[in-house]
Amino acid sequence: MSDWFQFIEQRTDRDCAICCIAMALGRPYEEVLAAGLESKAFNPDKGCLREYEVLEHLGLVMENRAGVETGDFVSRHRDWAISPEFFRHMAWGRKALMCVPSLNNEGGWHMVYWDGLRLWDPSRKKRYEQFDQLQPNEIILFRETTHSPFLADEVRLAS
Repeated sequence: MSDWFQFIEQRTDRDCAICCIAMALGRPYEEVLAAGLESKAFNPDKGCLREYEVLEHLGLVMENRAGVETGDFVSRHRDWAISPEFFRHMAWGRKALMCVPSLNNEGGWHMVYWDGLRLWDPSRKKRYEQFDQLQPNEIILFRETTHSPFLADEVRLAS
């Protein structure tokens, strides 16, 4: 992931996830769109159906070893027993993609990017402006460090 950042606004009514992934990874919109189309995780008429597959197509890893998350990101869906506030607390200070109720399409969903400090909504129409407005139903959290304490033994063995 790059430290470079550019805000990317939606080009269509259905590409919010493509924009957010591009912003989160510091990758060009066109590269992320191509990954979404090649992986068949993005449908231009319906939007992104499986964001994690776009991330994997771009080289990121979603991995779990013996019940411990060890990859580059985790994806979580909220069930009835978990409040949206819990997802917001999980994301505090970390990069995250959040699937939230659309402000423009009643009953629809929308993707926003949280960089750990600021909210970025790629919509060309009505936008989320504040973190506490979010009611996420799904969250993708990015690992912020290259060192995992759970992999320490493997790293020592490899050296």
